[in-house]
Amino acid sequence: MKKGFTLMELMVYMAIVGIIVVVAGQAFSNSTKFRVRTQNMLKATQEAENVASLFKADVSQMGAKSAKEETGATGAEDTFEKYTSCTAGQVDCIYMNPNAADAADQDYSSYKIESAGGGNYDKLTIRRLRYDNQGHYQAIEQVVWDVTDKTLKRSCSILRQKDSYTLPDDDPCKEGAGAVDMATGVEKFKVYPGIPTIRSDAAAAVHQEETIFPPGGAEAFSLLPRPTSGDYVAPTSVTAGGSSVTITGFASNYNTSTGQIIVDGKNVTELYVATNEDHGASPTWSSYCQQFSLEKGIEYEISFSMVHVSVADGMQLFVAGRDHMAVGFRNTDGTKPASTEDFLFYPPTNEDSQGARTMRFSVPANLEEVCMAFTFSTYSPVASTGSITISKLKLRQVAGSNYVFDKSMSISTVDKKHVKALMLELQIGRGGKNGHEGETGEATIVIPTPSNGIGD
Repeated sequence: MKKGFTLMELMVYMAIVGIIVVVAGQAFSNSTKFRVRTQNMLKATQEAENVASLFKADVSQMGAKSAKEETGATGAEDTFEKYTSCTAGQVDCIYMNPNAADAADQDYSSYKIESAGGGNYDKLTIRRLRYDNQGHYQAIEQVVWDVTDKTLKRSCSILRQKDSYTLPDDDPCKEGAGAVDMATGVEKFKVYPGIPTIRSDAAAAVHQEETIFPPGGAEAFSLLPRPTSGDYVAPTSVTAGGSSVTITGFASNYNTSTGQIIVDGKNVTELYVATNEDHGASPTWSSYCQQFSLEKGIEYEISFSMVHVSVADGMQLFVAGRDHMAVGFRNTDGTKPASTEDFLFYPPTNEDSQGARTMRFSVPANLEEVCMAFTFSTYSPVASTGSITISKLKLRQVAGSNYVFDKSMSISTVDKKHVKALMLELQIGRGGKNGHEGETGEATIVIPTPSNGIGD
């Protein structure tokens, strides 16, 4: 007897096969789409990173501080010309607009950022110097990065050139060379200037000067001792304030009777930094110490000088790791802020080790109304009988060392010369159809621009 499939069995079989084919087809389709999307994303990211590298090479060279110039005299050495101004009415200059009639419009920077239509696009114009291999001035070059119809373009031109300098025929900045397409499918091209640490008098007072203390460009200061109380021991003598202050008679943790180091308790001498003025016969350190507000994200520097007195001075027996000598910050009640540490330093033991002591730091959180204080605690037998002279004491903001970006903050025209970094946000789309951007690749880079602006 012959056997076969019934119509019902065949229909069930075909349904099962159909389901398998649909599922497998969908899986294959999804896999293909995922592979294509991944490839588009990788391609877009790679293109964004490549363009960002070229952008960085341009921007990092913008501006100029000086160029080597030939004297013309036989046998004479070349000189360096500082770029500090532009001839009145001269537009082919390394700076954007230094001769504006209104001081608020004077622009000594070498960049300009403009909106290029829509919130996602900027137009960046930079100026820079061209040098030969020996550092001689050759030309002033202007470079423009702009976006048109989602195509990022780079163009350049020569604003001025040395009479003896001839542009090569294939130079991209030669007149008539035209713009070069750097990337297509650009979804975002935004450039942000770093917020300058030092700003004009339109900014808050704390940002107007690089040197925070002594204020007003002065050099003199005072040190106010914390009086004897508990663990704190006042020094024997502190000279009057001036450009230098000498301290003698420090707290000792050595018992001369027993010849042993005091282990129960700790004797400390603290002196608080104040301005050089009449604070009265017995000034209160907590009331007259100079108060500072330190901001997170800004680099600061404490610096001072020390002199070597003589080999007979008791401080020559200071032992690093045992004796304590430090500078740091204190609240006005004498406590140390939890987020800061003191900076150790050592006295000069000979003439070669005298001179500047420098400590750079930043704070993890804003500090309000804190005082700078020197702390001394000796354990060696005679170190406490020695002397220390501190001079040229300064607390300053380190301009250009930190790159803080605030997209909501505008920078005044006169402060553009203080900008020391630009940040690029670049986004490129690939694989988009029917008005959709497809997959995107992004690149965000921070570019230091140390030669932007006039001056240092």
